[in-house]
Amino acid sequence: MKKSLFFVVAMLLVASMVLGACVKPVEQTPEPTEEVVVTEPPVEETEEVVVTEEATEEATEEPVAELGPVLKIGQIGMMSGLMALYGQQQQRGFQLGLEYVAEGFDEEGRPIIAGRPVEVIVKDDEGTPEKAVSLAQELIEKDGVELLQGPVSSASAVALTNVALENKMILMIDPAASSFPTGPNFNPYVFRTSRTSFDDTLVIAKYLVENVGTDFAHIYVDNAFGQGSNVALAYAVAKFGGNLIAPVAVPFETTDFTAYIQQAMDSGAQNLFLTWSGTGYVTLFQQLTDLGTLDSMTVGTGFGDNASFAAVFGSAVGSTGLNVYHWSVPQNPVNDWLVERHLEVFNEYPDLFTAGGFASAIALGEALKKTGGDASGDAMIAALEGLMFDGPKGTYYIRPEDHVCEQPMNILKLVNLDPDLDKDGVNEYNFFETIYVSEYDELDVPCTLAGDYAARCGDLTVIPAP
Repeated sequence: MKKSLFFVVAMLLVASMVLGACVKPVEQTPEPTEEVVVTEPPVEETEEVVVTEEATEEATEEPVAELGPVLKIGQIGMMSGLMALYGQQQQRGFQLGLEYVAEGFDEEGRPIIAGRPVEVIVKDDEGTPEKAVSLAQELIEKDGVELLQGPVSSASAVALTNVALENKMILMIDPAASSFPTGPNFNPYVFRTSRTSFDDTLVIAKYLVENVGTDFAHIYVDNAFGQGSNVALAYAVAKFGGNLIAPVAVPFETTDFTAYIQQAMDSGAQNLFLTWSGTGYVTLFQQLTDLGTLDSMTVGTGFGDNASFAAVFGSAVGSTGLNVYHWSVPQNPVNDWLVERHLEVFNEYPDLFTAGGFASAIALGEALKKTGGDASGDAMIAALEGLMFDGPKGTYYIRPEDHVCEQPMNILKLVNLDPDLDKDGVNEYNFFETIYVSEYDELDVPCTLAGDYAARCGDLTVIPAP
């Protein structure tokens, strides 16, 4: 009898060594000030000038406040290649999030936050850490950006932590999910609104241990994200009384997964957890089907983006799994606004990582309001640490200790694969029935800070850094 599948969201990463960068800090341009010269109108000698109280009050009205200098934000994502769709979701979400948090708009249509028009400069790192670092340097030195946001690739995110530190500039990570940037690669200038590998694994491990079995195998891509996911899975499984008995690392370039799948099947584990995505994922899933893995094990993989869902999970109706974000799940005013506005602007529904970009914009916007528009690293650190805000998924909380962003996670049931159920010509991708939505703070994501930063963990649950 075929077992149900259990899905966990995974992202494509590119394996690479973490690159450091020497980047010159950006000199802040002081806000120009204008000298106001008040001249009195000429008075004719033949007329008596009578100054009334009303006239005096009108003359002394406060002038309209002038806008401060343009705030440039550098956004790094994957805008081409295998994960271009994720980069697009990130970009669209961030754009709409700035609009949502804005206090108004200037003559050029740019959102105004804390009295400063905001301009976003988007760069495509193609999923490579080297290019991400190079682009960040260019954004800082040439374009004069004061904040960085992104990327999609976890390997790029790890590399960009060095750029943030060297320039004392805030890097707001989303959608990259590796726990490393807010764990062993932590520095005070790095924050995130994206979930981590621990969010994924804690929810799925609890469900599978309680409902299927205690033993797990794990097929994962051998790069920063996959390695971090393996550490997180081992922790999560043990937390709920299970065992990770067969971790199987696989090179990203792999096209024939047969040997790796067989290794997992021979382990005797009841559950197989997958950390993979991209075009290789379709091949992996097909080979799992061909080898009978879906009949002998409960397989965990990704409830991914809307557009590719039907093509990948055609045989999975009735399965229950984890989801990072689907537009139909959250019931709150922020998500309502996002869905409505996304339809207006892009003529389609928000997707997997749209909410993450949106949350990043809200977090940065609210912090800027606290600082009065000061985007300097030290000012923003004080404003972002401990920040709690309402976003598309519900409540978000940026922990002051390690800058992990606690947030709700979803367990859903796949009930259909028809993108346009109501046949109105618009694909709603309303595939799911909601089974469970976690509270933002219930997962107890552990603190994995290391070295000089380890003491910052304080009273949080601590595990050794990967």
